Amino acid sequence: MKKWLMMWALAAQGLAIPTPPAIGSPPPLPSLPAGSLPAPPAVPAQDSQAAQALSYETAPLLALANNPKVASSLATVREALAKTEVTAAPARPQALLGLQGPPIPVSETGSFRSDYVLSPIRLEFRQLIYDGGRIMAAIDQGKSMARQQALQAQVDWQELYFQVRRSYLATLTRQGDIAVAQQQVQLTKQQLRQAQVRYQVGMAPRGDVFSAELPVSQAELMVQRKQAAYFKSQQELNQLLGLAMTTPLQLDPPKLPVDQLPDLDKCLSEALSQRPALIALDYQLQASLKAIEAGELDNSPYISVLLGAAGVSQGTQILTGPQYRGGFEVNWQFADGGKAAHLAEAARAVRDRNLALIQEKRRLVELEVRDAYRDLQVAVETHTSEQLRVKQAKDSLRIAQAQYKAGMTNTYAVRQAQNDYYETQLAEVQAYYDYFLSLARLDLACGRSGGTKVDTPWPED
Repeated sequence: MKKWLMMWALAAQGLAIPTPPAIGSPPPLPSLPAGSLPAPPAVPAQDSQAAQALSYETAPLLALANNPKVASSLATVREALAKTEVTAAPARPQALLGLQGPPIPVSETGSFRSDYVLSPIRLEFRQLIYDGGRIMAAIDQGKSMARQQALQAQVDWQELYFQVRRSYLATLTRQGDIAVAQQQVQLTKQQLRQAQVRYQVGMAPRGDVFSAELPVSQAELMVQRKQAAYFKSQQELNQLLGLAMTTPLQLDPPKLPVDQLPDLDKCLSEALSQRPALIALDYQLQASLKAIEAGELDNSPYISVLLGAAGVSQGTQILTGPQYRGGFEVNWQFADGGKAAHLAEAARAVRDRNLALIQEKRRLVELEVRDAYRDLQVAVETHTSEQLRVKQAKDSLRIAQAQYKAGMTNTYAVRQAQNDYYETQLAEVQAYYDYFLSLARLDLACGRSGGTKVDTPWPED
């Protein structure tokens, strides 16, 4: 009863429960300004220059001469060799010339005094004759590390070799795409002329002409896009070759291999025996073994032959003539706080790590070879399939054009057939150069680089 009385009271006062506001419609999109989009500024024309003629075989050699990556690897080899010479320096003859300044004069108070000292000129010769073999072990360790760095330079060269070939093939692929796109322009223009003729004789509606004009514009735009992609690939190739970015290139397509490809087992054997990365790990393991030997001998006694000549003087007055001395000098740190033991233990840990790395790298190399070989088989089958697709698409386009000419279909069927033919042509071009790219990947996995190697300063035994 009270509820009803409250409602009547609210109604009498003209009050009501407010309703939620209605959800408004979204704001209208801003209207586009009339006219076309502003064109970007034109790229300034480059000076015409002769195209750089390259082949699939000579392009990597040009990169070897100009690319800084291999030069950086060779500098690392020189650094490792120089460090080896630093390690060997204590075992070579040492000479010391000591020059002493004038003595401090005696003060009047007698707070300073001039002792008997060696003469201002002192000459010593020292030759290490025994150190337990520590320095020789350290020298062998340094040589092994230098060989490891030299093989790493070979790894860098083979990776650069593959990158150049991959970029070379990508540039050729973009060239093929441009040719296919230009052919598509001709096909669409031909279809447009056919639609215009049929419209003029009253055999086709005006809409066929409009529908045939759009593919022409799209095909011309696609040519520009393919050209932009080609110039981008060419710049990337120039960067790898060490040439100016705007250098025009004249690329010869690669030749199909004449000999039959080796089987998988032979490729695996070749990779495990000649991959520079695996051989580099072997030398790295040898370096760790020498490091163990050097660490165990770190606290061995040092015996040297010492020859010297000096006099005795007081102040600036020489008391006697030159005095000669010679004999053996022995230094032995028989208590080193466990330094030698921990150096050897650290080297053993490095050895165990290198053994594990070798095992893992061998498995990775086998996996790379198997994957590359399988990709090569798939590339061959893919190219064969794409050739059949191109043939089918070409027949479908011919049939569609004939049916449209006879009035049996509309222009949309011809347009679809043209698109299918264009896509299959692009796929065939890509599949053709993917075959060579698969060959290049197999060469990289097997450790091949076209019979070329980097001339590294290999340390002598």
